[in-house]
Amino acid sequence: MSIINSYRGQRIALATLHQKGALAQEPFLEILDMRVEEVRVDTDQFGTFSGDVERTLTPKEVLKAKAELGITDSQAKFGLASEGTIGADPVVGFLNSDIEHVGFLDSVNNLFISHSYRSFDIQVHTHQYAPGEDLSAFLAKADFPHHQLIVKSFDNGVKPLAKGISTIEELMSVLKAADAEGLIKITIESDLRAHASPSRAANIKKAFTELAAKIHTPCPQCECPGWGITSSIPGLACLDCGEETEAVKAYIYGCISCTFTKEGDPIAEGVDPSRCNWCNP
Repeated sequence: MSIINSYRGQRIALATLHQKGALAQEPFLEILDMRVEEVRVDTDQFGTFSGDVERTLTPKEVLKAKAELGITDSQAKFGLASEGTIGADPVVGFLNSDIEHVGFLDSVNNLFISHSYRSFDIQVHTHQYAPGEDLSAFLAKADFPHHQLIVKSFDNGVKPLAKGISTIEELMSVLKAADAEGLIKITIESDLRAHASPSRAANIKKAFTELAAKIHTPCPQCECPGWGITSSIPGLACLDCGEETEAVKAYIYGCISCTFTKEGDPIAEGVDPSRCNWCNP
């Protein structure tokens, strides 16, 4: 029996505090016939979006650590985890992006398969609050209450005053209490935890869907699961002048187990002149 077929009917432990199970259950059941079960684990120990717990590990290290905890706490053979990086995009710095990292740990075959999904479709907003000001414009921009909020104080380090704020009454109560305490460095920002941010939840589900598909794809040489994109080749030619650009020409696919790699087909015939440094300097 192949490794991929051996996954059928198995359960996967998803370590989470923030209701991510529903985001992974459908794709893993449909693509791999695997049952995702939430395991309540203190994943905040690896860092929080609110800043009260610093992140010290790389996303891949966090994925493995979370998946291992899920396996240990549930005694399952397979673990699943996700970790998000949200902020100024590493390529297009003037835009915010959401990079969702997801990972699958197979303790039976000693395999770890990870995947990253990048999206600009994310609600992430921050506002420096002044007592008594009208917040209606900011709340509309932040898609509140559909997207929940966090209130933080910076008066003595970073201290979240409240998370998961979903009503105007709750928000005003927290701000009033902060004012009564004499706190003056108050920030209101998007709560980026999965259960509090529908736009992030949608990205996590897409990441899990692509991960399940990657696990389901065997290496053409050794048939190990997890065949997928490992790097890219720039140099797609301009459709007007024919010069090479920085746009991706093709992807390199590789195996997580053996050393086999293969260049994929060209992703397009060429790139629009608007993205060419010669035609549009």
